[in-house]
Formats: sequence, structure tokens, C-alpha cells
Amino acid sequence: MPIDEIWKALVNDQLVPYFQPIVDISSRKVIGAEALARWRHPALGVLSPIAFVPVMEERGMIRELTELILEKSLYACRDWLDHNHALNVSINLSAFLLADPQLTSYLEQKTRLAGLTPQDLTLEFSENALRPHWEAAIPQLAALRSKGFGVAVDEFGIGVDMLDKLDRQHFSAIKIDRAFVQGSARNSHLRAILQESLKHGQEQGLQTIAMGVEDAADLAVLSELGCQAVQGYICSPPLPGEGLMPWISDWEKG
Repeated sequence: MPIDEIWKALVNDQLVPYFQPIVDISSRKVIGAEALARWRHPALGVLSPIAFVPVMEERGMIRELTELILEKSLYACRDWLDHNHALNVSINLSAFLLADPQLTSYLEQKTRLAGLTPQDLTLEFSENALRPHWEAAIPQLAALRSKGFGVAVDEFGIGVDMLDKLDRQHFSAIKIDRAFVQGSARNSHLRAILQESLKHGQEQGLQTIAMGVEDAADLAVLSELGCQAVQGYICSPPLPGEGLMPWISDWEKG
């Protein structure tokens, strides 16, 4: 996508978060939602990040996108709270932001301005991206956790193994990659990997969330292995901000 069109999208408020619910397995209660960037293109409809994020990364515009999605997500979270839904909102951050010594204070300010607390926000960092930045990440992750922010390892298991680095001082959750979730009911190798990841997360006292759950048999395996929460099309696709509350109302009736 041409960079000038992406700039127009930024200026014209076309880049927005969609929210995919995160659901507790045992209670079926909606406990949070992950913000996922989308482009509401006037001619092409709703576009996924693949249409614009690579270009924004190449042009050094990811910080602008991150700040935009963060602010919109925090105010959405405030709106959920005002409608008696105390949901945590998760956003993806690039690991390079961990090099910014002002990151924690910046996020504190943003949550405060939205009328929220750090406990309302979870920051997701992909496992692959964290490993090469680990030395710089250690103090930043600890600072974020000490202030009460949630910190999750996203796409857990897909990259270089981080089992030796998981602890509650730096993380609050692991989000197990869909590659180890989808088909786990029929593949003993996937099930064994899934079981090991969940066991380690549980031993460290971390919340365990499975991503990309679409199949009832895989959901049953996750429940059997003690996974706490799921995110995926078995519950809901990503929804526009105005669609989340109606969806929760219907889900809770079901």
C-alpha cells in the first residue's frame, strides 16, 4: 500500500483497533480483549495489518501507529468500565520500545488520562522479538510489572525457547501460539508441547491463554490441561469497538 495513502489514513482517523475477546474457559466469562489494528479503507473495506504495518515499519512509523491504537484502546476500555464491564485491554508493543527509558511513565500517564489504572492494561511482546532485546528488556519489564501493568509473552513457543526467562517479576501471562493449539486434539506431538508450555506457565504463576482456538476438540484439550483462557474464532472474531458490548450481552445469555 502506498505510503501517502497510509498517511491519509492516519490523518483521517481510518486506523482503528478491533477487539478480540479473551474468555475464561471454566466460567465462560469475558475477562478481556486484545486490540488489533485495522484500516477502515473507504474503498476497500476493513483491511488487516498485513496491508499497512510492513510499510509503516519500513518507514519508521510504528510508534505513531502504536500510540494511536493505545489511546483508542484505553478509551474503549474506559467505556466498557462505564457500562459495568471491567475488562482488561491488551495491546501489542514492539520490543524496540523497551529501549525507551520513559516507557513506563508514558504508559502510566496515558492510563491515568483515560481514567484507568495500570491493572487495566496488558502489554504483549512477541517471544521472537523479546529474545534479542532481552538485556535491555529486563529492567523495563520489571518496572512495568512493579507498577501493575500486565505483561504477556505473545506467540509463545513459536520462536526461540524462553522457558528459562519466564517469571512473575517480568511477566503476568503467556499467550500460546496457535501453531501448538490448532490440531492438538488429533496430534500427540502438539499436545505434548502444549502440555509442557501450560505446565511451565502454571508453575510460574502466570495466566495461560491459548490463541487461535477454533475447534471444540482443541478447546476440550486446553480445558483438560488446565489452560485458563482462550482467544479465537470459537468465541468471536475481532470486533469493532461498538460491537463488543452487544456481543458480550449475547455471549452471556448463551
